[in-house]
Amino acid sequence: MDNGEQPPGAVIRIERRDDPVNAVTEDDAARRAGAYPNLRVGAPLFGHAVDLGDGRWQVHALVDDAPQQARDTLASRLREQLADTADPDLAAELTATGQVLDWEKVDEVTVAGRRHRIVRADTFARFGPDGPEPPRPTDPDPREADRYESFLGGDDVIVDPDAPTGVAEAVLKVELLPAHYPRATVPADVYAQSVAAVRSHPNGVLLPTRYAVAEYVAGAWQPSSRAVATAQEARESIMFDFRWLIPRTGNPSEDEAAAYRQAADDLEASRADEVSVLGRRFRITRIETLLRFSSDGPEGPRPSDPDPDPPPEAHFAQLRAQGLLPDPDTPQEEHP
Repeated sequence: MDNGEQPPGAVIRIERRDDPVNAVTEDDAARRAGAYPNLRVGAPLFGHAVDLGDGRWQVHALVDDAPQQARDTLASRLREQLADTADPDLAAELTATGQVLDWEKVDEVTVAGRRHRIVRADTFARFGPDGPEPPRPTDPDPREADRYESFLGGDDVIVDPDAPTGVAEAVLKVELLPAHYPRATVPADVYAQSVAAVRSHPNGVLLPTRYAVAEYVAGAWQPSSRAVATAQEARESIMFDFRWLIPRTGNPSEDEAAAYRQAADDLEASRADEVSVLGRRFRITRIETLLRFSSDGPEGPRPSDPDPDPPPEAHFAQLRAQGLLPDPDTPQEEHP
């Protein structure tokens, strides 16, 4: 990861919090920053946000790997709102907006006077001499991962880039705001837009930490799962692979399949952050997420972000033109 000077216009407000829990959390953060001093930029995440006014935005479901997935999620939420409203004017506006999203790649729409924007967040992982940073002792880690409510798992959160933060969060923002992709590791347009975003969106909000699985392969740690809301969800993805996926797709011997099942059982009992089996090594990795802001609001998708899928109705039209999908207005033959 490349770091420059703090971007012009960046403002970080600090609010000292003296409660015991916060003191332990900030001490934990300082220790880990020393043990894992290197930050690497990862793949972006996409979602959508609603402008609440006065610089505040409500962020929804920042979980998608591509902008079109986030557009589809926004369209789905608007359809839910349409089903619930009795206001004919709002219903007409929601219907028209939904049709636009079904046919066009648009990253901002206005409904009932509020802007809805497709947003992009940068992800980062800390690395030290022994590899990526695992979960911290102070991180929430409920056993019932599927019941843990995190906006990154589908709930909502209200963010304000001008709101004060604690010391540890402020220090992390100082590290992340000027960060961009290294020139040598990405295409030229990705690098240029990453550098430009530092200046065009100089402020930011740190979102709840995420967790992913990394595997040590050929002397380097490689991501092997999507980021999820809790460390336990990441463990469960490993257990699923060991118990179900690998035995069905990896063609292991009976002894190898038994070794994977035993490793899954051991991980379930210990809730460890690292597991090794048959020469393979996996680690739960901590992922930081930064939503960049300008004076106009959160950053949207960049032109260089992969966005291969067309909107749904445009895709259906392509399939019909290719003869791969029947025309909805053409009567279909009934078969006995």
